[in-house]
Parts: sequence; structure tokens; C-alpha cells
Amino acid sequence: MYFVIADDITGAAEIAGLGSTYGLSTILLTKLPDAMPDAQLVVLATDTRSMTEAEAVAETRAIGQWLCGIISLADAPIMLYKKVDAAVRGHVVAELQTLMETLGYEQSLYLPANPSKGRTISGGCCYVDGEPIDQTQFALDPDFPAFTASICLRLGITPSSRIRVADAVTTDDVRQAIGQALQNPEPTLLAGASDLFAALLEHQGFTPLANAPAFAGLSRTGAALIVCGSTQSTDLTTRPYIRQRDLPLNSMPRDVFDGTQGAAYWLMKIQILHFSKSAIRPARHGLILNIPFESSGSSAAALRLRTEMAQVVFALVGRMQPAELVIEGGATAFAVMQRLGWMSFRITQQVALGVVRMQSVDAPSVHVTFKPGSYPWGDDLFDWKVEM
Repeated sequence: MYFVIADDITGAAEIAGLGSTYGLSTILLTKLPDAMPDAQLVVLATDTRSMTEAEAVAETRAIGQWLCGIISLADAPIMLYKKVDAAVRGHVVAELQTLMETLGYEQSLYLPANPSKGRTISGGCCYVDGEPIDQTQFALDPDFPAFTASICLRLGITPSSRIRVADAVTTDDVRQAIGQALQNPEPTLLAGASDLFAALLEHQGFTPLANAPAFAGLSRTGAALIVCGSTQSTDLTTRPYIRQRDLPLNSMPRDVFDGTQGAAYWLMKIQILHFSKSAIRPARHGLILNIPFESSGSSAAALRLRTEMAQVVFALVGRMQPAELVIEGGATAFAVMQRLGWMSFRITQQVALGVVRMQSVDAPSVHVTFKPGSYPWGDDLFDWKVEM
């Protein structure tokens, strides 16, 4: 079986969705279980990208120690994979070193490239659609700004490090890197983005399902709550699904964004605008939430915003009982799931690259869809008509 550790929930969902397209029975967790679930692929979302480095190391060490105990009692081999961000965000070196020390790996292959999505590595430098990453929007990331395209310089990886950064301009390069790593007699921790995990599955004999069920669309009858928690959110109001169901958009008030008001203030405005008898835009079939202001770049501000958003979503889920909960942005999605207390998910399908729909084990009547902030929504999730 495969056990994947991801430092954010949308990355975890991406790997889980990928595994399901290759026919693996898959479960996604947001908390360590008492025992390993019965599945071919178990993906654990940790949200360590939103922690301090010390907190991330402590969390990673606890997971590694738990996994050591599980491996020692397991009847079958367990392969560990560390899902990392293709934009080189997160406490990468600290987490990899902790896992190597805890689990006895001699070295690590670090390949955060996704050539299938335009994320490549050449000469040790990271590129996004051919542009050096430090010349893209990732240079403005509030927590992990790309101040250089050089991965080793950005992360402080030295030539003597046990972490090896590989180049990958094409998917064939990724496959070659996997082949070399698995032939290495020294235990090697594999750390990469989704393309590397797909190459691993293919190297071990898995192929994408030829008859995977087609996406049948979001619920035609139940309410939909759509949460745009990313600073890179795009306007959804023109999409066919949104327009036909007449889903109103409600933006976080400036007072909440600035911190002078909290979730209760926003909920009061939502009540007046969408749920009262004199509602201007009744939320008959659902609601869209977004943050219309540019972030200040402060980690503390980002934490406060997603905490307020999580509280608002918690209240609305209780009120609306939505059939569909769609969330953009990994940190926001994790905060919402923690507030709701939903810790286990079974994959329904991958709707688009990185856009994964799943069913909450803790709330089986709800389908949850996650999307990373930097990925497009794709053409299938909202671009279809609903027979009312």
C-alpha cells in the first residue's frame, strides 16, 4: 500500500484523486487514525505549510513515529511518499530531514516538477509555463515568496545534502528519475508533486482506468455552498451552473477583512441579504463566498481570515445543509474541515487536474470538492446546464 503525507489538503486531495483514476481504493484523512485504514492508498493532509517550521517539524516527527509503529506490525509493505508543492512552498527541507531521521532513509529524491501542468525544473531552477518562478505571482506569496528560481538557493540545499534535486522538463524526465531512485540500493524517500506520484504508480504496473465514471455534475436539487478562499480566485458568477441556479455572491465585508469585525458580523449581513423575508438576493439554491480584497501578505492576517471564513462556513453548513461544499484554497479548506470536524473522505472522482470531489465519511450526505488556489477550475465543474 501507499501512504502519502501532504502539507496541505488540496495537495492531498490531488494525490487522492490521482490514485482513484489509477484504480486504487483511496481514503483521505486530516488526522492520524488509531490504525491504518483498509485501502491501497491512504493520504494524510497535515497543513504543516500553514505552521511555523518548529511546529511543522514536531508534527512531521509525530507522524513518522506513528508510521514506524504501523510498519513494524504491518503484514504487507508500506511505501511512503511525501507530496510537496510544485511551487516550492512549505518547510520542505526540515520536513524531509525529519522523515529521513525518523524512518531511516539514507537520502531523498526531491522533484517538485509537474511538466504536465507547465511546472518544470531545468538547471536546478523552477519554471512556471516557461517563466522563472520568481517572475510570476508566486514571488508575492505571503508565506513562501519565490525570491529566486534556484531551488537549492531558495531552500538552502547544499551539494553535501542528502536531499537530491532532480531536473524534469518533460514527463519522461520524471519517469526516468523514478526509475533511477527505485534502483538505488540505499533507502530513498520520494518527495514530489503529482507527476512524480503518477510515474511511481506506472513504474509499479498501474495504469489509468479506461472506463472511469464520467463526472455527472454537481447536485441538481440540493443546495451548493461555494467558498473561494484564495487570493487568486476568479469570478464564477458567469458560469452556467452558477447562473442557472442563480447562486448569489456574498463577499467578506471590509470590516471583517480589516479585523475590526468578526464572523458574527458577516453572518448577520448574510442573514439580511440572503435568508430574511425581505432578502435582496435569496439563497434558494446556495451561495458563493469570497474575499474581494488583496491580502496584506501577513501570515497572521492570513490565519485570521481563514479562521473567520471557517466559522462562517460552519454556521452556513448547519443552516443550509448543502449537498455540495466546494472550497478553493488549501489553507481555507483545511480550516473549514477542522471547524466542521470532518476528518475522513472517500474519493468520488477527479473532476479536473487538482479538482477532486469526495464524500465525507463524517457527513455522508455532503459531497466536498477541493481546488488549489493556483489551479484552474477546469471546464466540467460549473460549465454545464442544470435541468431544474
